[in-house]
Amino acid sequence: MVLKKIPKKKRLILLIGVLLVIGFTTTSLINYFTAAGAFRTEMTEDILPLTSDNIYSEIQKNLVCPAFIASMMASDTFLRDWVLSGEEDSEQITKYLSEIKEKYGLVSSFFVSESTRTYYYAGEILKTVSQQDNRDQWYFRVRHMQRPYEINVDPDMADRDKLTIFINYRVVDYKGNYIGAAGCGLTVTTVQSLLDSYADRYQRTIYFVNKQGQVTLTGTHTLPPFTTVPKTISSTITLST
Repeated sequence: MVLKKIPKKKRLILLIGVLLVIGFTTTSLINYFTAAGAFRTEMTEDILPLTSDNIYSEIQKNLVCPAFIASMMASDTFLRDWVLSGEEDSEQITKYLSEIKEKYGLVSSFFVSESTRTYYYAGEILKTVSQQDNRDQWYFRVRHMQRPYEINVDPDMADRDKLTIFINYRVVDYKGNYIGAAGCGLTVTTVQSLLDSYADRYQRTIYFVNKQGQVTLTGTHTLPPFTTVPKTISSTITLST
């Protein structure tokens, strides 16, 4: 009834206006959803993978140095000759480990002998590893693994069970026979600080996830930290070099 009172010319203009509004609104919505879809695709296929690669490269760079130190220890002629000569003077190896720790600013450096199962630590003998002790299972895992080393998160028995990232390296003699495991460690808080700095720089939440999909290590300001995980649980992270 109201439309009939409006002159025919004005009704036509009003109709055209409504159609234009609907057209512009439809076009805007189509453009919005197209742009949102394109952005989502770009994020998932380009931006996020590239950011992940950059972050992974930086994390790897910070872990490659300790891995290189552990590799150097495993191939050190002094260490291998000392073991092959019968491990007669334990002060020599504990002093050697202390020098490695202090020189490179590590929180720990160690060697475990296959023949005596003695755990040599920087400056002292820590213990004798046993297959019956759950806390020594890392050594027997390293003993049987095929790759030369692993990066493992575990409590440090020599430092009040502080969670530490260990680089455990297989040591072999000149004929390739396994004679022990050597390595070094970084505190988890050190790596968490690195993750925090990457999170601030890239504006992303960064964390390590194991094969079971469980978060094992995060920054201090993101997801719940790894310290909430029971100390009997350990997680292995493998990096390619």
